[in-house]
Amino acid sequence: MAARGLYRATDGSWRQADAKKGVRLLYKLKEGERWTLMDCDRAMVVHPTQPPKIVYPDGRVEEIASNADA
Repeated sequence: MAARGLYRATDGSWRQADAKKGVRLLYKLKEGERWTLMDCDRAMVVHPTQPPKIVYPDGRVEEIASNADA
């Protein structure tokens, strides 16, 4: 399976593409991960067994702390 990832298009929209398409990926999606748009500047990546992450247009990724063990 080809690696997939998120990138920011020239029109400002968030898109998903294969790594071999020649675009600079901001985040490489791992097996089982899905993503959704939070607002125009952030995307959220959700994995079934790991905490969600926020991806920013500059490539920063923040993991959201989980309260599941509390």
